[in-house]
Amino acid sequence: MSYERIIASLNPQMRGGDNDRVGILKRVLAKLNHPERQYRIIHIAGTNGKGSTGSLIVNFLRAANLKVGHFSSPAMVDQREQIQVNGQMIARTAFVATYEKIKRQLPDDLSTADLTVFEWWTLIMLQYFADQKVDWAVIECGLGGQNDATNAIEAPELAIITHIALDHTRILGPTIKNIAQAKAGIIKPGSQAVILAPHQEPAAFQEILKKAQACQVNFLDSENQVAVKVLDQSWSKTQLQIRTAAIDSTCSFRLLGAFQLDNLKTALTAVDWLKQTGTEITEEQIKKVLAQITIPGRLQQIGTHPQCFLDGAHNPDAASRLIQTLNQLGYPKKLVLVLGFLKDKNVAQMACQYAQLDAQIILATPDQQKRALPAEELHQYLPDAMVIDDAWTAYQKAVALAGPSGMVLVTGSFYLIKEIEARI
Repeated sequence: MSYERIIASLNPQMRGGDNDRVGILKRVLAKLNHPERQYRIIHIAGTNGKGSTGSLIVNFLRAANLKVGHFSSPAMVDQREQIQVNGQMIARTAFVATYEKIKRQLPDDLSTADLTVFEWWTLIMLQYFADQKVDWAVIECGLGGQNDATNAIEAPELAIITHIALDHTRILGPTIKNIAQAKAGIIKPGSQAVILAPHQEPAAFQEILKKAQACQVNFLDSENQVAVKVLDQSWSKTQLQIRTAAIDSTCSFRLLGAFQLDNLKTALTAVDWLKQTGTEITEEQIKKVLAQITIPGRLQQIGTHPQCFLDGAHNPDAASRLIQTLNQLGYPKKLVLVLGFLKDKNVAQMACQYAQLDAQIILATPDQQKRALPAEELHQYLPDAMVIDDAWTAYQKAVALAGPSGMVLVTGSFYLIKEIEARI
């Protein structure tokens, strides 16, 4: 089968909340002779910040001349972006070969259609990383933690929990405590440590600490591990004073946003842990990564006149942090937002948040046939906004309205911003 035919054949169901799925994947991994045991693993769960934290850690490990696999979602343009080794996404031929290898080893009572699309990507990732002989794999959960397909791995050497907030409540539960319990499922006896990102709700902090203690896993609170002081900040970069066990220096940090400082603290806590466990990452290597790193879809600048940014803030917590950054850094008189959401998100709250900005708003429909909220339906929450259903047309209109001295921000759903990213 070709890559395209395999992708078209994969079961599109979302079953991340089903508690029987991880056991099925463990059986498949056993038939494959446990490829996930052939490299060291950092496993990341959390509501917001997984992608940025994972990317920072991957770049730190690569700077130390290690071979690093990275599994993240969603992809921006090409689905193969989800599986990368040293920054190179899996080739179509390698994807097909790995799929066929796994297909031949499926337990007798399982067919290819019994596994969902995300479960297939997870299995292909774990086998591909083994075939590529990576030193480290940084693996991000898709949804939750306990019942996420990636949790079919055994105890990772390091577990990381990024910021926890309300999202996917229908699957993970209605409270911060419920969601923290789901995320804490990646903490297992045998892991060396768990790192918790800063600024957690008390209920989340207590659940993660309780699970770490129950599993006898060393608990590292990144808020107390790393000192980061902002010296200067602008829309181009942030100057920081950083003090950790690994670095004590002034640094230029290319990622924008107050939320990225929390992700940085979490990643630097991981660097300290890596150094303590024998992986040497130097101060100069850290500074080089911070000065150069870019992450698609995280306050990603795609234009200068006007300034144009893409950001995948897809829940109220992420929207709040994005708005905080806008207010901290300041924005020009002419700010134009292009908003589009999935209908299973807390759209009413996010619409209310964005309505408080002094901005002109254009509503578009994300390119996700089953889950997208039509722009016309979003209009009921933002009656003063303009409706332009097509994302690219909406973006072009926003650029025209903002003018050379203005600013355009496209946000609300990764499915919306990836449409723009694909056309830039």
